[in-house]
Amino acid sequence: MKVLLVHPRADRRTIGLQHVMLVEPLELEVLGALTEAPFEPVILDMQLEKRSLRWHLREQKPRVLALTGYITNVPAMLRACRQAKSLDPKVTTVVGGVHCEVCPEDLDDPAVDFRVVRNATRAWPDLLQHIAGDRHLPPGVLRQGQALVEAELPDLDFFYPRPARHLVERYRDRYFYIFHDRVALLKTAFGCPYRCSFCFCRRITRDRYHERPLADVLDEIESLPQSEIYIVDDDFLVNRTRVEAFLDGLEQRGIHKHYLLYGRADFVADNPDLVERFQRQGLRTVIVGFESFQEQDLERYDKGSSIAQNETAMGLLNRLGIDCFATIILHPDWDRSDFAACGAWMERMGIHYVNLQPLTPLPGTESGVADEDLLIPRSDLARWDLAHLMVQPGKMSQADYYDQLIKLYMGTLYKPMDLYNYARRYPPRMLGKMVAGTWRVRRQYLAKRRAARKAGV
Repeated sequence: MKVLLVHPRADRRTIGLQHVMLVEPLELEVLGALTEAPFEPVILDMQLEKRSLRWHLREQKPRVLALTGYITNVPAMLRACRQAKSLDPKVTTVVGGVHCEVCPEDLDDPAVDFRVVRNATRAWPDLLQHIAGDRHLPPGVLRQGQALVEAELPDLDFFYPRPARHLVERYRDRYFYIFHDRVALLKTAFGCPYRCSFCFCRRITRDRYHERPLADVLDEIESLPQSEIYIVDDDFLVNRTRVEAFLDGLEQRGIHKHYLLYGRADFVADNPDLVERFQRQGLRTVIVGFESFQEQDLERYDKGSSIAQNETAMGLLNRLGIDCFATIILHPDWDRSDFAACGAWMERMGIHYVNLQPLTPLPGTESGVADEDLLIPRSDLARWDLAHLMVQPGKMSQADYYDQLIKLYMGTLYKPMDLYNYARRYPPRMLGKMVAGTWRVRRQYLAKRRAARKAGV
């Protein structure tokens, strides 16, 4: 019996990283590793497939269709389940992923048989046996129409098997993250020990943080043929002792790879010796949530770090030649002078690549934004991408806000000397992807600005 594991294609209305990155569906590889006879797993990455999902459903004739995704993928996941049911009413449809675990009501649909909301790695094998008629429905799985009752769910279990990466081998050469080509994803921890008010990651693990044993992590790295490793933890740079042990393990085993990871500015600033050692052992890129250039913003985001630490961290990364992909949250209270000051601050800091995120009150976060104040309703999930303007600006029109956002992007990303340096450091193929991707994002934002001006808002 075939199990079709589907990674949905991004909605055309979604603005964001899908234009500058395309990575393997790690969560589906994990499910594939847990799929046992009589079931046969097949992963379908619709980001890369030319044929339609309908064609694949007719060709594969799956017994089970399973999809995972983020908040912006919810509409595509529901469409896929409805399509599958229209072709074969007997197919069993299953949805999961981080948004489903926190907001399963958004995926409650007559075309969805089961929603996995807790401990997917434990529930998945038992759910398949339940579908086959051999076992009761496992805890952590909701039927269609069943409401989530937190008290009835099992405790969090962070069991994590080795992903079945061979299931995406036909796509492997096309995966990348900005300048990291043919990148492999690696998960070493779950959740985050920090309490930033804007962050959805906390909600997924109910404020719990769990680390995989380092020996298991190092074994997995050794097994990977790829030289580019993207550590997808919410924050890898958390515990100095653990990072030191990780680097000790790389040295002892003679592992030589390049690494891209998420890290906090305060850790980088407070541990320069460790960051320098990591650079010698392959650290190439750190994604850093600076969030703002103003202390008042960091305080209202409960960031727990300072502007001084941001500046120290960026100076160290630049000195060591480590790329920094910075993220900045654009608060709706900003005016033109704030945008100009942010641009000047990033130039002084030496920030060359940035992801600008209008403040997005994701479900369950402490944003303080009421639903009636949202510009995009919570039902329109394809546009909840951390890129659309979600809250009415307090000091300018929506059109002017988008205009300032575009100018800030272009003034940061397209400095001639930076492009020249990129061309010297990276293959033309990767530079071309970056330029083309950011240009697509620009076109989407220009369309938003035009629409806002036409509507007079």
